[in-house]
Amino acid sequence: MSKNIAGVARAAMLVDLNISTYSGRKQDRTTQEEITRSHNAGSKQAASVYKNLFANCPELIAITKFQARARAEHYRLTLPWADNGSRLLPTASLLDYTAMMGKHQSEFNQLVAAFLTKYDTLVAEAAFQLGTLFDRDEYLSSDRVAQRFYMGISYTPLPSSGDFRLDIEAEVQADLIKQYEARTKDLLATANQDAWTRLHTVLSKLSDRLIIDADGKKNVFHDTIVTNAEELCDLLRPLNVTGDADLERARRRLQEALEGVTPKELRDELSTRVDVKHQIDVILESYDWGITSDD
Repeated sequence: MSKNIAGVARAAMLVDLNISTYSGRKQDRTTQEEITRSHNAGSKQAASVYKNLFANCPELIAITKFQARARAEHYRLTLPWADNGSRLLPTASLLDYTAMMGKHQSEFNQLVAAFLTKYDTLVAEAAFQLGTLFDRDEYLSSDRVAQRFYMGISYTPLPSSGDFRLDIEAEVQADLIKQYEARTKDLLATANQDAWTRLHTVLSKLSDRLIIDADGKKNVFHDTIVTNAEELCDLLRPLNVTGDADLERARRRLQEALEGVTPKELRDELSTRVDVKHQIDVILESYDWGITSDD
């Protein structure tokens, strides 16, 4: 196990993506009290009222949408790790990850600058949008608002059990190493299962969309059903940090099933569609995906 952990430690690192933004929301205690009183609520905490200080603000909406996109890309290029938000990043994906996040960092800076440039004007417009809900004292200065925005990425080497360099009794040290290795084994299993789940999701969607019913009616699908599968085939190679031979075999079988096949051919050529669906279904039936049903 120690040897396996050391191998993963050389093939991957931990990465944290931190994004904080200014929400533009404020709890409205006055309106909250009015609502609870008008409904004869026995407690002022029976309802919570929050107001948007900048109603329909495209600049702030754009920042919120960006944050979701950046996190989605962060999750796509990494694997789950610790509960504190750290993700496992294969060293083979480091250049792609840093390039992608560099673009996101530039976009974030531009979006924040656009909001801050118009901040004073937006406050003035809010007075008309909010009516009697407007309270100028609830609006921070633009300098203080600027401090609410942050985007940063930090990288940490993946520790190995040999990193326990503590001046403690050998028996205690051995116990700590044993606990660490057990915990790391569980984390690696979770990361590996995430890769399997991604592959299963793509295969299941492909199989479903390529169905032809008894009357010859074909399910409609978008090109992204195919292109997403092709992208995943490329992505899973570096994400397979544990060297899972079955995962690599399943990935390669999907890649071979789609090789040289276009979405148009899958729509127009019956034999191609039937053949690809058959290959996809065989892959789905060939492995224990480790996915439990919610039913």
